[in-house]
Amino acid sequence: MTCLAAAASACLQLAAPAWAQSPTDATAAAQSAAAVPAMKDRTDAVTLQVRGFRVRDVGHYPEAGIDPPRMQAVADAAFAELAQGQPVVALRFDQLQAVADAITRAYRQAGFIVSTAYLPAQTPGPDQLIEIRVLEGRIGQISVQGAARYRGNALSAPLRQLQGRPLRKQDVDAALLYARDLPGVSVSSVLQPGQKEGETDVVLVASEAARPYVITLGGNNYGTELTGRYRAQAGITWNSLLGLGDVFAANYAYSLAPQQSQIGALSYGLPIGSVSGLSAVIGASRSELEVRNGVFARLGLKGPTSIVYTGADWKFINSQTLQLQGSARYLREQSKLSALGMQLSDQQFDVAELGLSLRRTDLRWRGVDLLQVSVRQSLRDRSAPVDQISPGRDSYFTIARLAYTRLQYLTRTQRLYFKFNGQYSDDTLTPMEQFAVGGPDSVRAYPVSDALGDRGYYTALEYHMDAPGFADAASPFNGRPWRELLELDVFADHARVFAANGRLTPASFDAAGVGLTFRLPQYANFEWRISAALPTGARNASDGRDDARIYTRFGFTF
Repeated sequence: MTCLAAAASACLQLAAPAWAQSPTDATAAAQSAAAVPAMKDRTDAVTLQVRGFRVRDVGHYPEAGIDPPRMQAVADAAFAELAQGQPVVALRFDQLQAVADAITRAYRQAGFIVSTAYLPAQTPGPDQLIEIRVLEGRIGQISVQGAARYRGNALSAPLRQLQGRPLRKQDVDAALLYARDLPGVSVSSVLQPGQKEGETDVVLVASEAARPYVITLGGNNYGTELTGRYRAQAGITWNSLLGLGDVFAANYAYSLAPQQSQIGALSYGLPIGSVSGLSAVIGASRSELEVRNGVFARLGLKGPTSIVYTGADWKFINSQTLQLQGSARYLREQSKLSALGMQLSDQQFDVAELGLSLRRTDLRWRGVDLLQVSVRQSLRDRSAPVDQISPGRDSYFTIARLAYTRLQYLTRTQRLYFKFNGQYSDDTLTPMEQFAVGGPDSVRAYPVSDALGDRGYYTALEYHMDAPGFADAASPFNGRPWRELLELDVFADHARVFAANGRLTPASFDAAGVGLTFRLPQYANFEWRISAALPTGARNASDGRDDARIYTRFGFTF
């Protein structure tokens, strides 16, 4: 954590309260004869007869290994080492302090970085037990510096939940991770002595991005002859529009050659400050198809597809090596298709979806795991009674989906990717819900959505190399090493789709290919990607091509 270690020592001046360091006027006479005087009056020339220690003011934090029995055991073990089997032993003040220091170390090792055990001024009773007290050091005020667009309470919300609790490094680190998840800002922390005795204040230092928005421009050839082979894309993301860490995003894509489709999407997310990692989301997307060229032009095929949704996301585990997020969505989806002025289908469903996503950093084997699991359930079928596109579909369906990616680092410049994406349903689904095979994110030797199925899976294995043979050589682009700019990869794809009713023969798809990615971060984060793949199985593409299929895209981010 930024500045925690340095600031901890500054906070330790509050380790022992004032009444433990110097006696009050009312008790000065009594403490003048105390066996353990105020700290300023202690000297190692004096010894005390000690039978043991009694530890007070210990909180209950069993998950951290801190509770009264365990801290008493630490003191008992330290006394046993000093006593060497004797029931009573004469100890100097520095030896007494060493026992308190052992308890302090136990707290520090558990992450309580400002907690301190101390010896208050006292007169031992007939039991000859020395009292040790613990000042756990609680979190006091939370303040924010450097924020202009962000509201201070939005940045400090994760840490405000820790106010009044003992300052534990792991808790503050976790809260800072939530603050750092907020878009368009980076956050560091500084500890300083609190305004109240026994408290430590936390100062959050915010560094906001130069602009609150990010603009993306790009293009690709991910379309088909029916929808338009080329697409121009534009998007904007506005971070913290209300100063609350909210995110508004708008994206638009327009097809070219031929100009027969367009896609637009809007989304908005708003963090719920009272619960760390919780945010409400709402969004909509719409695509429109109108065939005006090619063999289907005379049919006048047209039809919009739209989705409106609302829900929530909750990242309930957030650490450096593990993040778990749950999601819930309520969706209203619709797909229409007409030809020759007649409606062929009007499919409308209300759908509920629950999902779980995981990201795990594998430090031992130098890899990253990404996992997504979701279940979709239709709640209401509002479709038109006549459906000539999917006449045998089920009105109510359940779908389970799974996606997994493993990124395995081999060397500094070499990586392996394993990908799996699958869907299972016992119901006959509409095209909106079916599993699609083919395209730049599936089997790359086939056109987009070359085949659909109620059930299916896709898997891929990829080997990536950064500028093989000249990774560390300086490039002509501001001297950046080539490994930061150029990436080559080879891949193999496999997919299979099934019909839930078993009436269609399962279809298999196989392909292999190569790819190249070129980046220029200093030039508006320019990135260009191209891949070429050939079918390696017996399955023919729906467009009749059997040569290498090339997918390419480029983009700028401002």
